Amino acid sequence: MCDITIRKEWGIYDHIKQEDLKPDQLFRIIKGEDRCSSIGSEDHPEFAKLREQLGSEGFIRIQRSSWNGDMVTKPFTLNGKKFKMNERFYCGAAMKAHMKYR
Repeated sequence: MCDITIRKEWGIYDHIKQEDLKPDQLFRIIKGEDRCSSIGSEDHPEFAKLREQLGSEGFIRIQRSSWNGDMVTKPFTLNGKKFKMNERFYCGAAMKAHMKYR
């Protein structure tokens, strides 16, 4: 329960009113050539709660301006893994791999 996969899909002409579309744009839409997608991840809601709790209890310093910027400020154990002071506390996706290979 570290991260969840987010898939987004959109059309490159979605921002254009239907009546303003040009014939070549309509043709691409009909052929399905206007579709784009991206796949990414974000923290699982339970991981996000854990992160906030660790921050509020002073175990980590949360860095909101960058991914993987949180730092351990007090040693603790999570799922049998020890986190040491000044060690990085990763985002959900990175933590999943970190815990597996640690």
